Order: sequence, then structure tokens, then C-alpha cells
Amino acid sequence: MTVYDWVVSLWRTVVPTIVGFAATALAHIYITVDQQALSTALMSGFITVYYGLFRFLEARVSRKFGWFLGLAKPPSYPTPPRAPTNPEG
Repeated sequence: MTVYDWVVSLWRTVVPTIVGFAATALAHIYITVDQQALSTALMSGFITVYYGLFRFLEARVSRKFGWFLGLAKPPSYPTPPRAPTNPEG
């Protein structure tokens, strides 16, 4: 994996986290429950749904949906070379 691919994968994780945080903050305006439990549950849920939705749309509809994850190009992970096999066993 190149440094660029590592940064892309990191950025595409950070963007949904920021969106999840913002959505959780907005939800606090309308919902009053135990703040810590609500924050944890909502943020985890928003991040998972947001990331899953835009990865699905990126893969099935258009690569342009990747912009909602921060970049419209998913990182590429090259296949590692196969280990040589010993034909003599």
C-alpha cells in the first residue's frame, strides 16, 4: 500500500466520523436522554449508516458518490505476490 492509499483510506474514514458527530449534535436538540449513552449510540449509528450508504452508492450507482466520503476514488490495495511453492514438497 502506498502512502497515498493509506491517506485516502484514512480520509474516507474521517469524513463519515465528522458527519456522524454533526448529526449527533443536531439530534441532541430534539432528543433528551442520558447524554453519554445517546451520543455513543447515535454517533456509531450515523457513521455506520453514512459510510455504508455512500460506499454502496459509489459501488453500484456512480463513483462520484465517493465525494461524500471525502474523495471520489477508493484506495487501491494491490494483491500481494504469492509465495513460491516448493514442487519437491
